[in-house]
Amino acid sequence: MKFRLRSRVAAGVAAAGLGLGLGLVSAVPIRNDLPLSEKGSIGTFHGLDITRDVLVKGIHSHNDYWRDVPLFSALSYGVVSVEADVWHFQGDDTLYVGHNTASLASDRTLASLYIDPLLDILAAANPKNQFTVNQTVPNGVFDTYSEQTLYLFIDVKTDGMLTWPFVEAALKPLLDKGWLTTVSGKEITTRPVTVIGTGNTPYAYLVSQKDRFYFFDGPIEALNETAYPAHVNPIASGSLQSAVGSKIGPNGLDSAQYNKIKGLVDRAHDMGIATRFWEVPWWPVVTRNALYRQIIEIGSDLLNADDLALAATFV
Repeated sequence: MKFRLRSRVAAGVAAAGLGLGLGLVSAVPIRNDLPLSEKGSIGTFHGLDITRDVLVKGIHSHNDYWRDVPLFSALSYGVVSVEADVWHFQGDDTLYVGHNTASLASDRTLASLYIDPLLDILAAANPKNQFTVNQTVPNGVFDTYSEQTLYLFIDVKTDGMLTWPFVEAALKPLLDKGWLTTVSGKEITTRPVTVIGTGNTPYAYLVSQKDRFYFFDGPIEALNETAYPAHVNPIASGSLQSAVGSKIGPNGLDSAQYNKIKGLVDRAHDMGIATRFWEVPWWPVVTRNALYRQIIEIGSDLLNADDLALAATFV
């Protein structure tokens, strides 16, 4: 069963061409009976079997690269947004993925964990044959909802201006296939993957590019139509704890905190921008659960989650 974005954001986001199209489903786990070398390989699946009976959910896979099978685990739960921290080092064209330098490895790169798998998944989703000859818009990664875009958050950990050209180069194979959402002026053309730059992504450089294939993670507390319109940042994020500005109690947000967060979400939706809150306390459990329920009740669009199985029980 599918449901649309809340009414305030639906019109704006749809006008921009970036409807999230969220839905409900029981999680489908990655197969565990396969050799480790085959897990996460497109050869493990027939076409889009990984998402064949998975409906999309409004979840953001925080630190997605930490998972045993990055990207594929998120897709198996219907997660519509994943995040990768990227690092660039002088004299090396490779973008490495990891939480900090101690976690980096030569075989854990943006290409190997995300770009190459997405190329394989989308090739399987868009076969060239007599049945697809008249198809004009490519299918996305979800077999049950092919028009759903996958948000790929790229969190730049090293110098933004030095790193971003390598991000652009890494994304080019997806762009060349026509699988990246693009913007020309204010006109957005939605495609299977929508790239959102965050962290040290160079905002000034990004907004100077009128024709681009990437977007910015807008600051939810500082949104305005001049600097942070929907065609620059279709999603806006912020720290929940910083936004409320006071200690969160064991039962979640109090009435003043709740109204503050609701006001931020409503303002973003009025601008046609979807929302996400990070830094949601995970302990004590009763507090975390109360906050998850409140964030969803308020109408925020992406539930920021480290535990996908848990988050899937809430949305």
